[in-house]
Amino acid sequence: MVTIYTHRGKRIEIASEQELRSPVERGEHIRAYCHIHGSDHQRSLSITRATGWGHCFNAACGATVLVAEWNRSLARKLLAGYERRMTPVSRPTYSSSSAWPRPCPAVVQPMLLPPPRSIPQWQREEHDALCMLNEPMRQALASTLRVRRYLHERGIPLQAALAAGVGYLPSTLLNKPEVRAYRRLLRRWADRLLFPLNSPDGKGYIGRSLWHWQPGMTETAHKALLEQEAGPARWIKTYPAGWFSVAFEQLPSTVVLVEGAFDRLTLLAAGFPANAIVALAGTAAPLEWFPACVKTVVLALDGDEGGREASTRLASQLAQAGMGVRICSFTYDNRGKDWNERWRYLGSRGLTPLIELFAGTQSA
Repeated sequence: MVTIYTHRGKRIEIASEQELRSPVERGEHIRAYCHIHGSDHQRSLSITRATGWGHCFNAACGATVLVAEWNRSLARKLLAGYERRMTPVSRPTYSSSSAWPRPCPAVVQPMLLPPPRSIPQWQREEHDALCMLNEPMRQALASTLRVRRYLHERGIPLQAALAAGVGYLPSTLLNKPEVRAYRRLLRRWADRLLFPLNSPDGKGYIGRSLWHWQPGMTETAHKALLEQEAGPARWIKTYPAGWFSVAFEQLPSTVVLVEGAFDRLTLLAAGFPANAIVALAGTAAPLEWFPACVKTVVLALDGDEGGREASTRLASQLAQAGMGVRICSFTYDNRGKDWNERWRYLGSRGLTPLIELFAGTQSA
Protein backbone atom coordinates (compact mmCIF):
# COMPACT_ATOMS: atom_id res chain seq x y z
CA MET A 1 0.00 0.00 0.00
CA VAL A 2 1.15 3.55 -0.76
CA THR A 3 0.09 6.63 1.16
CA ILE A 4 0.24 9.93 -0.73
CA TYR A 5 -1.02 13.47 -0.20
CA THR A 6 -2.28 15.72 -2.95
CA HIS A 7 -1.08 19.31 -3.16
CA ARG A 8 -4.27 20.25 -1.32
CA GLY A 9 -3.45 17.92 1.55
CA LYS A 10 -5.94 15.17 0.71
CA ARG A 11 -4.72 11.76 1.85
CA ILE A 12 -5.08 8.85 -0.58
CA GLU A 13 -4.24 5.21 0.07
CA ILE A 14 -3.25 3.46 -3.18
CA ALA A 15 -3.87 -0.22 -2.57
CA SER A 16 -3.43 -3.43 -4.50
CA GLU A 17 -6.43 -5.63 -5.24
CA GLN A 18 -4.74 -8.38 -3.24
CA GLU A 19 -4.86 -6.25 -0.11
CA LEU A 20 -8.67 -6.18 -0.03
CA ARG A 21 -9.97 -8.28 2.84
CA SER A 22 -12.86 -10.65 2.06
CA PRO A 23 -14.31 -8.52 -0.77
CA VAL A 24 -17.90 -9.19 -1.89
CA GLU A 25 -19.91 -7.72 -4.76
CA ARG A 26 -22.81 -5.39 -3.96
CA GLY A 27 -24.17 -4.33 -7.34
CA GLU A 28 -21.69 -1.88 -8.88
CA HIS A 29 -19.66 -1.73 -5.68
CA ILE A 30 -17.22 -4.00 -3.87
CA ARG A 31 -17.52 -4.10 -0.08
CA ALA A 32 -14.56 -5.24 2.03
CA TYR A 33 -13.28 -5.13 5.58
CA CYS A 34 -11.10 -2.03 5.83
CA HIS A 35 -7.44 -3.08 5.83
CA ILE A 36 -6.41 0.44 6.85
CA HIS A 37 -7.98 0.65 10.29
CA GLY A 38 -8.18 -3.12 10.70
CA SER A 39 -11.94 -3.61 10.96
CA ASP A 40 -13.31 -7.15 11.03
CA HIS A 41 -16.81 -6.36 12.27
CA GLN A 42 -18.35 -4.95 9.11
CA ARG A 43 -17.37 -4.31 5.51
CA SER A 44 -17.03 -0.56 5.86
CA LEU A 45 -14.84 -0.11 2.79
CA SER A 46 -16.95 0.51 -0.34
CA ILE A 47 -15.19 0.61 -3.72
CA THR A 48 -16.71 1.45 -7.10
CA ARG A 49 -15.39 -1.27 -9.39
CA ALA A 50 -15.66 0.91 -12.51
CA THR A 51 -13.42 3.70 -11.17
CA GLY A 52 -11.27 2.01 -8.54
CA TRP A 53 -12.13 4.69 -5.96
CA GLY A 54 -13.28 3.66 -2.51
CA HIS A 55 -14.20 5.15 0.85
CA CYS A 56 -14.30 3.76 4.37
CA PHE A 57 -17.56 4.65 6.07
CA ASN A 58 -16.15 4.10 9.54
CA ALA A 59 -16.43 7.56 11.10
CA ALA A 60 -13.08 7.22 12.89
CA CYS A 61 -11.29 6.18 9.68
CA GLY A 62 -12.89 7.78 6.62
CA ALA A 63 -10.00 6.68 4.39
CA THR A 64 -10.01 7.39 0.65
CA VAL A 65 -8.69 4.41 -1.32
CA LEU A 66 -7.70 3.85 -4.94
CA VAL A 67 -7.31 0.23 -6.10
CA ALA A 68 -4.40 0.38 -8.52
CA GLU A 69 -5.41 -2.49 -10.82
CA TRP A 70 -8.88 -1.02 -11.35
CA ASN A 71 -7.64 2.43 -12.39
CA ARG A 72 -4.09 1.78 -13.48
CA SER A 73 -3.57 4.99 -15.44
CA LEU A 74 -4.58 7.26 -12.56
CA ALA A 75 -2.57 5.23 -10.05
CA ARG A 76 0.53 5.61 -12.19
CA LYS A 77 -0.09 9.33 -12.55
CA LEU A 78 -0.48 9.81 -8.79
CA LEU A 79 2.62 7.78 -8.07
CA ALA A 80 4.68 9.61 -10.68
CA GLY A 81 3.78 12.98 -9.16
CA TYR A 82 5.44 12.38 -5.83
CA GLU A 83 8.89 11.52 -4.52
CA ARG A 84 9.19 7.89 -3.36
CA ARG A 85 10.55 7.24 0.10
CA MET A 86 11.41 3.90 1.58
CA THR A 87 10.37 4.88 5.13
CA PRO A 88 7.52 2.64 6.33
CA VAL A 89 4.30 4.46 7.03
CA SER A 90 3.53 4.89 10.72
CA ARG A 91 -0.04 3.96 11.46
CA PRO A 92 -2.02 6.83 12.98
CA THR A 93 -4.66 6.20 15.58
CA TYR A 94 -8.23 6.75 14.45
CA SER A 95 -9.83 8.02 17.63
CA SER A 96 -10.69 11.32 15.97
CA SER A 97 -10.27 13.15 12.67
CA SER A 98 -7.47 15.21 14.20
CA ALA A 99 -5.34 12.06 14.38
CA TRP A 100 -4.37 12.34 10.71
CA PRO A 101 -0.78 13.52 10.25
CA ARG A 102 -0.09 16.86 8.66
CA PRO A 103 0.11 16.83 4.86
CA CYS A 104 3.48 15.83 3.46
CA PRO A 105 3.84 15.73 -0.33
CA ALA A 106 5.54 12.36 -0.58
CA VAL A 107 4.87 8.69 -1.11
CA VAL A 108 5.90 7.16 2.18
CA GLN A 109 5.80 3.52 1.19
CA PRO A 110 7.01 1.87 -2.02
CA MET A 111 4.65 -0.06 -4.26
CA LEU A 112 5.11 -1.70 -7.64
CA LEU A 113 2.07 -1.77 -9.92
CA PRO A 114 1.37 -5.09 -11.61
CA PRO A 115 2.46 -5.26 -15.26
CA PRO A 116 -0.11 -4.31 -17.90
CA ARG A 117 -2.55 -7.03 -18.71
CA SER A 118 -1.65 -9.30 -21.62
CA ILE A 119 -4.63 -10.16 -23.81
CA PRO A 120 -5.29 -13.92 -24.07
CA GLN A 121 -5.61 -15.27 -27.58
CA TRP A 122 -9.23 -16.31 -27.07
CA GLN A 123 -10.16 -12.73 -26.22
CA ARG A 124 -8.51 -11.46 -29.39
CA GLU A 125 -10.42 -14.03 -31.44
CA GLU A 126 -13.68 -13.21 -29.64
CA HIS A 127 -13.21 -9.51 -30.31
CA ASP A 128 -12.42 -10.08 -33.99
CA ALA A 129 -15.42 -12.38 -34.43
CA LEU A 130 -17.80 -9.81 -32.95
CA CYS A 131 -16.40 -7.11 -35.23
CA MET A 132 -16.98 -9.42 -38.19
CA LEU A 133 -20.63 -9.83 -37.15
CA ASN A 134 -21.25 -6.13 -36.60
CA GLU A 135 -23.58 -5.64 -39.59
CA PRO A 136 -25.53 -8.92 -39.12
CA MET A 137 -26.08 -7.96 -35.47
CA ARG A 138 -27.47 -4.57 -36.48
CA GLN A 139 -29.82 -6.29 -38.90
CA ALA A 140 -30.91 -8.69 -36.16
CA LEU A 141 -31.67 -5.74 -33.86
CA ALA A 142 -34.01 -4.27 -36.46
CA SER A 143 -35.73 -7.54 -37.33
CA THR A 144 -36.27 -9.17 -33.91
CA LEU A 145 -39.66 -8.23 -32.48
CA ARG A 146 -38.80 -9.18 -28.88
CA VAL A 147 -35.72 -6.94 -28.89
CA ARG A 148 -37.66 -4.04 -30.38
CA ARG A 149 -40.22 -4.49 -27.59
CA TYR A 150 -37.42 -4.38 -25.02
CA LEU A 151 -36.10 -1.11 -26.41
CA HIS A 152 -39.62 0.30 -26.58
CA GLU A 153 -40.29 -0.53 -22.93
CA ARG A 154 -37.08 1.29 -21.98
CA GLY A 155 -38.20 4.31 -23.98
CA ILE A 156 -35.54 3.92 -26.70
CA PRO A 157 -36.60 4.36 -30.36
CA LEU A 158 -35.19 1.71 -32.66
CA GLN A 159 -33.63 4.33 -34.95
CA ALA A 160 -31.78 5.93 -32.02
CA ALA A 161 -30.25 2.56 -31.11
CA LEU A 162 -29.28 1.79 -34.71
CA ALA A 163 -27.76 5.24 -35.20
CA ALA A 164 -25.62 4.66 -32.09
CA GLY A 165 -24.30 1.37 -33.52
CA VAL A 166 -26.20 -0.99 -31.20
CA GLY A 167 -26.64 -4.59 -32.35
CA TYR A 168 -28.17 -7.86 -31.16
CA LEU A 169 -26.71 -11.37 -31.32
CA PRO A 170 -29.44 -14.02 -31.59
CA SER A 171 -28.59 -17.69 -31.06
CA THR A 172 -29.80 -18.43 -34.57
CA LEU A 173 -27.02 -16.29 -36.02
CA LEU A 174 -24.46 -18.63 -34.47
CA ASN A 175 -25.96 -21.56 -36.40
CA LYS A 176 -25.20 -20.08 -39.81
CA PRO A 177 -22.47 -21.96 -41.71
CA GLU A 178 -20.17 -18.94 -42.01
CA VAL A 179 -20.37 -18.32 -38.23
CA ARG A 180 -20.37 -21.90 -36.95
CA ALA A 181 -16.61 -21.90 -36.47
CA TYR A 182 -16.99 -19.12 -33.86
CA ARG A 183 -20.03 -20.61 -32.12
CA ARG A 184 -18.24 -21.89 -29.05
CA LEU A 185 -16.30 -18.66 -28.72
CA LEU A 186 -19.37 -16.41 -29.00
CA ARG A 187 -22.12 -18.34 -27.26
CA ARG A 188 -21.70 -16.28 -24.07
CA TRP A 189 -22.71 -13.28 -26.19
CA ALA A 190 -25.90 -14.93 -27.48
CA ASP A 191 -29.19 -13.13 -26.70
CA ARG A 192 -27.43 -9.89 -25.81
CA LEU A 193 -27.70 -6.30 -26.93
CA LEU A 194 -24.23 -5.16 -27.95
CA PHE A 195 -23.00 -1.57 -27.59
CA PRO A 196 -19.83 -0.45 -29.42
CA LEU A 197 -17.05 0.97 -27.25
CA ASN A 198 -14.14 3.29 -28.01
CA SER A 199 -10.81 3.60 -26.24
CA PRO A 200 -7.21 4.56 -27.05
CA ASP A 201 -6.49 0.82 -27.18
CA GLY A 202 -9.07 0.21 -29.91
CA LYS A 203 -12.74 -0.62 -30.28
CA GLY A 204 -14.70 -3.15 -28.29
CA TYR A 205 -18.16 -4.16 -27.14
CA ILE A 206 -20.22 -4.39 -23.99
CA GLY A 207 -23.21 -6.74 -23.98
CA ARG A 208 -26.45 -6.62 -21.97
CA SER A 209 -28.15 -9.98 -21.48
CA LEU A 210 -31.81 -10.37 -22.46
CA TRP A 211 -31.89 -13.94 -21.08
CA HIS A 212 -35.51 -14.91 -20.30
CA TRP A 213 -36.74 -11.34 -20.62
CA GLN A 214 -40.38 -11.15 -21.68
CA PRO A 215 -42.52 -8.12 -22.63
CA GLY A 216 -43.94 -6.46 -19.53
CA MET A 217 -41.11 -7.61 -17.24
CA THR A 218 -39.66 -4.74 -15.21
CA GLU A 219 -35.94 -4.03 -15.06
CA THR A 220 -35.93 -4.90 -11.35
CA ALA A 221 -37.55 -8.27 -12.00
CA HIS A 222 -35.20 -9.06 -14.86
CA LYS A 223 -32.15 -8.08 -12.84
CA ALA A 224 -33.27 -10.41 -10.04
CA LEU A 225 -33.72 -13.19 -12.58
CA LEU A 226 -30.21 -12.70 -13.95
CA GLU A 227 -28.73 -12.71 -10.46
CA GLN A 228 -29.99 -16.23 -9.87
CA GLU A 229 -27.33 -18.92 -9.78
CA ALA A 230 -28.17 -20.24 -13.25
CA GLY A 231 -28.40 -16.82 -14.89
CA PRO A 232 -25.70 -15.34 -17.14
CA ALA A 233 -23.81 -12.20 -16.21
CA ARG A 234 -25.95 -9.13 -16.77
CA TRP A 235 -23.12 -7.29 -18.55
CA ILE A 236 -19.95 -8.62 -20.18
CA LYS A 237 -17.21 -6.78 -22.09
CA THR A 238 -14.51 -7.49 -24.60
CA TYR A 239 -10.93 -6.42 -24.15
CA PRO A 240 -10.21 -3.69 -25.06
CA ALA A 241 -13.30 -2.12 -23.55
CA GLY A 242 -13.86 1.64 -23.38
CA TRP A 243 -16.61 4.25 -23.45
CA PHE A 244 -19.89 4.09 -25.35
CA SER A 245 -19.40 7.25 -27.38
CA VAL A 246 -18.33 8.57 -30.75
CA ALA A 247 -14.67 8.28 -31.68
CA PHE A 248 -12.58 10.41 -29.34
CA GLU A 249 -11.42 12.75 -32.10
CA GLN A 250 -15.08 13.66 -32.73
CA LEU A 251 -15.79 14.82 -29.17
CA PRO A 252 -16.71 18.54 -28.85
CA SER A 253 -15.43 21.06 -26.32
CA THR A 254 -18.24 20.20 -23.88
CA VAL A 255 -19.17 16.58 -23.12
CA VAL A 256 -21.78 15.05 -20.83
CA LEU A 257 -20.58 12.04 -18.85
CA VAL A 258 -23.24 9.46 -17.86
CA GLU A 259 -22.87 6.03 -16.30
CA GLY A 260 -24.83 3.54 -18.37
CA ALA A 261 -25.32 2.73 -22.04
CA PHE A 262 -29.08 3.19 -21.74
CA ASP A 263 -28.55 6.63 -20.21
CA ARG A 264 -26.70 7.67 -23.36
CA LEU A 265 -29.43 6.23 -25.60
CA THR A 266 -32.00 8.08 -23.50
CA LEU A 267 -30.29 11.43 -24.03
CA LEU A 268 -29.91 10.75 -27.74
CA ALA A 269 -33.63 9.97 -27.94
CA ALA A 270 -34.31 13.26 -26.12
CA GLY A 271 -32.41 15.23 -28.78
CA PHE A 272 -28.94 15.69 -27.26
CA PRO A 273 -26.16 15.77 -29.88
CA ALA A 274 -24.66 12.29 -30.33
CA ASN A 275 -21.05 13.49 -30.16
CA ALA A 276 -21.57 15.23 -26.79
CA ILE A 277 -22.76 12.22 -24.73
CA VAL A 278 -20.24 9.77 -23.29
CA ALA A 279 -21.31 6.70 -21.30
CA LEU A 280 -18.69 5.18 -19.02
CA ALA A 281 -20.35 1.77 -19.52
CA GLY A 282 -18.60 0.24 -16.52
CA THR A 283 -15.20 1.71 -17.39
CA ALA A 284 -13.25 4.28 -15.40
CA ALA A 285 -12.62 7.82 -16.64
CA PRO A 286 -8.83 8.08 -17.16
CA LEU A 287 -7.84 11.72 -17.55
CA GLU A 288 -5.56 10.94 -20.48
CA TRP A 289 -8.51 9.63 -22.48
CA PHE A 290 -10.00 13.11 -22.75
CA PRO A 291 -8.66 14.75 -25.95
CA ALA A 292 -7.27 18.28 -25.75
CA CYS A 293 -10.39 19.67 -27.44
CA VAL A 294 -12.54 18.82 -24.38
CA LYS A 295 -12.61 21.88 -22.11
CA THR A 296 -15.77 21.31 -20.05
CA VAL A 297 -17.25 18.11 -18.60
CA VAL A 298 -20.82 17.90 -17.33
CA LEU A 299 -21.02 15.08 -14.79
CA ALA A 300 -24.50 13.55 -15.01
CA LEU A 301 -24.00 10.30 -13.12
CA ASP A 302 -26.66 8.33 -11.27
CA GLY A 303 -28.55 9.88 -8.40
CA ASP A 304 -27.72 7.17 -5.87
CA GLU A 305 -24.94 7.26 -3.28
CA GLY A 306 -22.39 5.69 -5.63
CA GLY A 307 -23.14 8.21 -8.36
CA ARG A 308 -22.80 11.15 -6.00
CA GLU A 309 -19.49 9.85 -4.63
CA ALA A 310 -18.12 9.28 -8.14
CA SER A 311 -19.19 12.79 -9.20
CA THR A 312 -17.31 14.34 -6.30
CA ARG A 313 -14.15 12.39 -7.05
CA LEU A 314 -14.25 12.98 -10.78
CA ALA A 315 -14.97 16.68 -10.34
CA SER A 316 -11.84 17.08 -8.22
CA GLN A 317 -9.67 15.12 -10.66
CA LEU A 318 -10.94 16.95 -13.74
CA ALA A 319 -10.60 20.36 -12.10
CA GLN A 320 -7.00 19.59 -11.12
CA ALA A 321 -6.37 18.67 -14.77
CA GLY A 322 -7.54 22.16 -15.77
CA MET A 323 -10.98 21.31 -17.15
CA GLY A 324 -14.20 23.08 -16.34
CA VAL A 325 -16.63 20.88 -14.41
CA ARG A 326 -20.38 21.12 -13.93
CA ILE A 327 -22.29 18.60 -11.82
CA CYS A 328 -25.90 17.82 -12.68
CA SER A 329 -27.63 16.19 -9.75
CA PHE A 330 -31.18 15.13 -9.06
CA THR A 331 -33.02 13.75 -6.07
CA TYR A 332 -33.01 9.96 -5.92
CA ASP A 333 -36.71 9.18 -5.50
CA ASN A 334 -39.24 6.61 -6.65
CA ARG A 335 -39.08 8.10 -10.15
CA GLY A 336 -35.71 6.56 -10.85
CA LYS A 337 -32.03 6.71 -9.93
CA ASP A 338 -30.75 7.21 -13.48
CA TRP A 339 -31.71 9.15 -16.60
CA ASN A 340 -33.31 6.19 -18.36
CA GLU A 341 -35.62 5.45 -15.44
CA ARG A 342 -36.61 9.10 -15.16
CA TRP A 343 -37.23 9.25 -18.91
CA ARG A 344 -39.59 6.28 -18.68
CA TYR A 345 -41.46 7.64 -15.68
CA LEU A 346 -41.55 11.36 -16.49
CA GLY A 347 -40.59 11.78 -20.13
CA SER A 348 -38.60 14.92 -20.95
CA ARG A 349 -39.59 16.45 -17.57
CA GLY A 350 -37.34 13.90 -15.90
CA LEU A 351 -34.37 15.28 -17.83
CA THR A 352 -35.06 18.96 -17.12
CA PRO A 353 -32.05 19.59 -14.82
CA LEU A 354 -29.65 18.19 -17.40
CA ILE A 355 -31.34 19.86 -20.35
CA GLU A 356 -31.10 23.26 -18.67
CA LEU A 357 -27.52 22.77 -17.51
CA PHE A 358 -26.32 21.57 -20.91
CA ALA A 359 -28.08 24.46 -22.66
CA GLY A 360 -26.31 26.86 -20.30
CA THR A 361 -22.91 25.45 -21.22
CA GLN A 362 -23.68 25.94 -24.92
CA SER A 363 -24.68 29.59 -24.50
CA ALA A 364 -21.83 30.48 -22.17
